[in-house]
Amino acid sequence: MIKKIVFGALTLLLALCLVGCGGKKEDAAKKDEAPAKAEEVKVEGTPDKAVLAYAQLYSYGIIEDENMKAAGMTEKDVEAVQDQVLAPIVDAFKQYPLSDESVAEMTGNYVAKLHTGMDMKATVKKEDTKNPVVELKATTINQAGAAQVAENNADLVALGTAYGELQAQGLTAEQLKESTEFQQFALESIDNFINEFPLNAEQTLEVTCEAVQGSDGKMYWAPQDPQAVAKFVSGK
Repeated sequence: MIKKIVFGALTLLLALCLVGCGGKKEDAAKKDEAPAKAEEVKVEGTPDKAVLAYAQLYSYGIIEDENMKAAGMTEKDVEAVQDQVLAPIVDAFKQYPLSDESVAEMTGNYVAKLHTGMDMKATVKKEDTKNPVVELKATTINQAGAAQVAENNADLVALGTAYGELQAQGLTAEQLKESTEFQQFALESIDNFINEFPLNAEQTLEVTCEAVQGSDGKMYWAPQDPQAVAKFVSGK
């Protein structure tokens, strides 16, 4: 049971949420389409840093300041999408008897794992005043590998066994949430799985950009197809 819950949290998040978030052009800085004569409009930032902002946002919800600025994103913009990205993993953890503090800790550990583990680079491949092309390289999510790890991870097997035995003894979810010993055991077991979460070797995606209007009224570069970026970083 626990293997299904944890695997769902750590992989379906990427399969379902990231792709869904990427399909909404209203998210983050992508507001309105550029005017017909985009070449006459001043576009802030650079397309490579803007693409990195979207890739980071749809991967783990944390964006480096210079990339966020280049994409014209505000803290409010980021938080709105970040909530969508992280909601499935939070909900999945809550299906298991973890306290709110434990759920927050595990979510933070998962985000930190991807933030430090996913190597992302972006370079401008084609200069263009209307539709520049950026080459995005990243070590993307390995969903098939994650499934294999979940099936064979000894810590998850032990945790699932322990949880079943405690339920058989009549302990409730609320009692387990208040058990310091159980919470520590669960955190260590799930954290060990997170640390083994695999990434693919570096892959490449060409991203065509366009000028869009940010919430401040200025124009910024953004992917024409943010859903493609979301699918790419999530290993789809």
